[in-house]
Amino acid sequence: MLEKETKYFETKLPELVKTDSGKFVLIKDDQLYGTYTAMADALKSGYEKFKEQPFFVRQVLPAPQPLNFANNHFFV
Repeated sequence: MLEKETKYFETKLPELVKTDSGKFVLIKDDQLYGTYTAMADALKSGYEKFKEQPFFVRQVLPAPQPLNFANNHFFV
């Protein structure tokens, strides 16, 4: 699940660390849809844009980080 998005993120990570370190990115397929200062904002935007489709949100950090998952019941 989200293999394409993960690969895109890993490929772009060195560049993102330079420009958006600490921010959260919203990725769908192999396209960056935005950077956000708060995870909640990235998730909200993802749910608005993609509805029930899976999308990728991750914080831009130079070191590996644990994965977090959310579902569409976050904004009820």
